[in-house]
Amino acid sequence: MNILKTVTKRTIALIILRVSGTLAGGSIAGVELWQAAMLAAFIGVMDVAESLSRSYVVDGDLSEEEIQRAFASSAEAELSSQSKKK
Repeated sequence: MNILKTVTKRTIALIILRVSGTLAGGSIAGVELWQAAMLAAFIGVMDVAESLSRSYVVDGDLSEEEIQRAFASSAEAELSSQSKKK
């Protein structure tokens, strides 16, 4: 249950991170704000889900380190893309 709680909290944080960086770009491109937000959230969740799935398939277990790595790589990628836009 602890792993589920950790993943849920960090997924919410990742969604906020992804959505905040995408809203401006979506509005410039003429995409509705809610559509840009939903797309960004979906992509963020799927990035982490893919990374967690890969880790789980390897050994049938998700360790705390694997969870840390999955979220860190997604957050770092998002922060890197935001700093390039500035």
